[in-house]
Amino acid sequence: MIRNVLLSSATLAALTVASFAADLPSRKAPATYAPAPIFTWTGFYVGADIGGGWTIDTGRIRNAAGVPQGTENLGASGVVGGLYAGYNYQVSNAFVLGLEVDIDATSISQTSNTNTFQGPNVNADKESLPWQGSLRGRLGYAISNVLLYATGGLAFAQINTSYTTIAAPASQASFSGMRAGWMVGGGLEYAFDTNWIGRFEYRYSKFSPFTDGVPNGIGNGLGGLNVRHSVSENAVRVGIAYTFGAPALAVVAKY
Repeated sequence: MIRNVLLSSATLAALTVASFAADLPSRKAPATYAPAPIFTWTGFYVGADIGGGWTIDTGRIRNAAGVPQGTENLGASGVVGGLYAGYNYQVSNAFVLGLEVDIDATSISQTSNTNTFQGPNVNADKESLPWQGSLRGRLGYAISNVLLYATGGLAFAQINTSYTTIAAPASQASFSGMRAGWMVGGGLEYAFDTNWIGRFEYRYSKFSPFTDGVPNGIGNGLGGLNVRHSVSENAVRVGIAYTFGAPALAVVAKY
């Protein structure tokens, strides 16, 4: 009798413990959550841009004896557009270093129908920049997916000039050369997502001076003329680029 009571009590106690244990919370491993990727400016990119440019060039004219003959303004303007590529490295949360190269075709051109040494409507002098490019460093300040940056470095352009006397006897002289110089500028970039980046940019370029030796007969110069050019350019452009940089993942948090 006593034995049966003890067995019944033990059974009841075991069932009670089992029921209580079933009500306890499960001790499974905590869930792991990965936050959304954090955008980084680090990576290679390629893009295309388009805009407008305008040059300033005051040609200083001397005859063969070196005597000043006056000046001629050959400022030109036109469309600028081409391709660019580069690499960014985000050195901290705020600062970005980069290197960029670009090549552009342009329609920058102007013809002057008058100058101070030939008189009005006697000649047609022309200047054009069919293509240009640059190799530049960049320093940027990042605010999440917005980048404010300054840029500067080497600039180069093909500059063509020509001089034509319309009055008899008609004659012409043409010159073409690649001119190097320097460039500074700045802009703003906005990352639409981890791959596509838009930009707005301004640049100022200054090319090395050069002299055209215009032969006798052009501009009625005895023994010919020398025209000293010093070309500078302002340009604004917008662009869109594809970046190959992968987003940096935040440290995985566990809860």
